Amino acid sequence: MDQNPPTPSGTPAPYGHACVSCAQSKCKCIIRPVGGPCERCHRLNRECRPGKSVRRRNHKRTAVTKTKKTERLEEKLDGLISLIKTGTSGGSAVASPQPSASMVTSPPNGGVQTELNGHIYNQIDRGSLSTASGSNTNNVPDHITDSNHMTSYEPSLSDAEEYLSNFKTYKLKYFPFVNITSNISANQLRQERPFLWLCIMAIGSKSTLQQQILGRKIRETVAQEMVIKSTKNIDILLGLLAFIGWGNYQIQREPFLTLFTQLAVSLVFDLGLTKPVPGDPELTICGNRKYARSATHRTMEERRAVLGCFLATSIVSSALQKIDALRWTSHMDDCLQKLDEEKECSNDVILIKLVQLQLIVENTNQKAASDGVTGSLSTYVESARSQLQDIKLIILREHRKHEVLLLHLYNAELEITLSPFLHGKPLKFQRETIDASLASIKSWFGIFFTITPDTYIGFPSSIFLQLLRCLVTLYRIKTTRDPAYSESITGEMDPVLILERVVSNLEQVEILAGLDNSGIQERDIFFRVAQILRALRSGWEAELHSNEPELSSTAPPQNVDEIPFSDFLGMDFLDNDWLADFYIPN
Repeated sequence: MDQNPPTPSGTPAPYGHACVSCAQSKCKCIIRPVGGPCERCHRLNRECRPGKSVRRRNHKRTAVTKTKKTERLEEKLDGLISLIKTGTSGGSAVASPQPSASMVTSPPNGGVQTELNGHIYNQIDRGSLSTASGSNTNNVPDHITDSNHMTSYEPSLSDAEEYLSNFKTYKLKYFPFVNITSNISANQLRQERPFLWLCIMAIGSKSTLQQQILGRKIRETVAQEMVIKSTKNIDILLGLLAFIGWGNYQIQREPFLTLFTQLAVSLVFDLGLTKPVPGDPELTICGNRKYARSATHRTMEERRAVLGCFLATSIVSSALQKIDALRWTSHMDDCLQKLDEEKECSNDVILIKLVQLQLIVENTNQKAASDGVTGSLSTYVESARSQLQDIKLIILREHRKHEVLLLHLYNAELEITLSPFLHGKPLKFQRETIDASLASIKSWFGIFFTITPDTYIGFPSSIFLQLLRCLVTLYRIKTTRDPAYSESITGEMDPVLILERVVSNLEQVEILAGLDNSGIQERDIFFRVAQILRALRSGWEAELHSNEPELSSTAPPQNVDEIPFSDFLGMDFLDNDWLADFYIPN
């Protein structure tokens, strides 16, 4: 997290939000910039409890122009509303909202300072949400509610430190959207960024059961804070990015990735992170401050967040082909440049290169989607390859030790090669396409197999997507039935052997990484993916052998089952029970 010296003065608590101690003493309640107890309670070492009542005001809703994107988003809100209703009905462990005496703020040198309803933060801080017998079992996924071992949703203090260390050691380098310095303890992170802390606990835990319990709590929090209360702050955004980045850990039937991605984008716009910080505070129509802003500059935390949001949404957009990524702006160029100049940590270098690579892929995909397969697109693809080559030289020269950069680099090469086929054109391989694709896939697996299975626990969704794209593309190349290409394909990588090696590695993760699958019949995500990939082997092997005796020039050059390429990376397997509908050849 960004570390800045606190300012000498805090912010007066809004009307009706003074803590109990200050209200009883008729003293002004001053909120400290770092959050936590107010200045008086902090000075007197007293418990800072929120007031029991707050003046309620009616807020008029502003008219919002409906677009196709918002309509699609609204269609999914009903599910979150239902989640809230089931989670708060009859004996729910979620307490009724209580007013908060504190505000979560960005560091004092800039950023957004937003008044928050403190309900969920107080609940997280007190650890009062329990899943013991007698509490509502709707707080956990349906397929694990029969467990008798759920006593509390939150980890112990020692476990929290372990989960945070796990997150920083194995995971954060793959998606470095935030900088958590070594002197930040789990307890301090919980006080400063409670929702981010909750998401990190869900990601860092090695217990699959606990991951699902915490994941359910995260979904309820998002529904309550964003949908019901319209809470807007950097903490919620960072938590969303963490949950989206490692969404593969959530083994559940309810789709969430598309909705959460769009919520993150809307939050970025609400916080104004795609534009320079305005010189004057944003005002409402009545002249009151809407959000108190710094009049100086953007914080590094905010810069990482907006760049991380672009990276995550662009990857999801490229995979699903059904949603748009966060639109790139000139201010985001400035954020990228500023991050490149300062580089407060080693992960900043990784984030910069990941964003640069994904920006090339995103621009190429947008061109392919708008122009189709034309001469201009071919020229644009060549331009993208030239840009990619410049970054490739830098990565291979200066950052070869970072496997994540190499994986994204070779995946970007493959995506640019396949970009025309991801937007409606049947996959019709040409010699150039085959050679370029095979080279990228071979390089990608060359890096992937140097990573030991015990560290696979750090893989975010993006690495799984890349793995599937490489496997599927290799299989489709190998099953191309045009004799003109058979010679170039012969002797190259065997998709069945590679598939078997991937499965073997995935099946070792549970033991080598010390994962705990007790109480979960489906086990962890690595075992589940291994099972599904193993089920592909017989079908792939049969299809590959059927191509060996004869090659027909009259057979269609695209995939044998006529399914568009984008369906392999479609909504169903990723956004609904992850790999449940992954392609299995006939």
